Amino acid sequence: MTSPRSPRATPHRLPPDAPEPEKRRAILHAAVRVFAEKGYHGCRIADVARGAGVAYGLVYHYFKNKDELLESVFAEQWAILLAALKAIQEGPGTASDKISGVLGFVLDVFKTAPTAVRVLILEVARTPRVLRSGSTPETFFIAVRILADVVKAGQETGELRDDIEPVLAATGILGALEMTVTGLVVGLVRPVGPPEEQIDVVKGQLVAMVLAGVRAQDRRAG
Repeated sequence: MTSPRSPRATPHRLPPDAPEPEKRRAILHAAVRVFAEKGYHGCRIADVARGAGVAYGLVYHYFKNKDELLESVFAEQWAILLAALKAIQEGPGTASDKISGVLGFVLDVFKTAPTAVRVLILEVARTPRVLRSGSTPETFFIAVRILADVVKAGQETGELRDDIEPVLAATGILGALEMTVTGLVVGLVRPVGPPEEQIDVVKGQLVAMVLAGVRAQDRRAG
């Protein structure tokens, strides 16, 4: 979940002697921009190469085809998400704080890097064959387990309801988050207020709604 430049930005041509990791990273970041602008099925490898400022053949040096390129984009962005979830889980605060942190992190990423989030949300639904054989299902399972552990810890302290199975609670929280971000991406969710504050409004409302559903009754009353 990086902060890529606008899809229409003039590409910066990499020097021929640029390090290998830098070339691969430039291709991945260009792919995010091109996929967001044209969609997976509408873009060509040549578009990605042009956006990355590299030779056409160099893309095939790192990725055997467009499917592998899209899967690599997913893998990179999901790795960032998992690292953030793990850091939130292992950090200080109550279970409610950590659930709020997870929701807030993703919406803050959408606010600062909507292009990357747009690709993740829209192309997951449009390109299922890539995901069935790639890293996304495994990543989803890991994300659910991390959040389920947060829920379980909150149940053990009496902070969260103990009548909800932790994995079910985790999938419900992530489902609410995913559908909220999808609504923002496609324009269905249209918060009221100044543009710079709209995502914060959505974040506050989503956090309040989710916590109202999982917190123990006496905690909600307080």
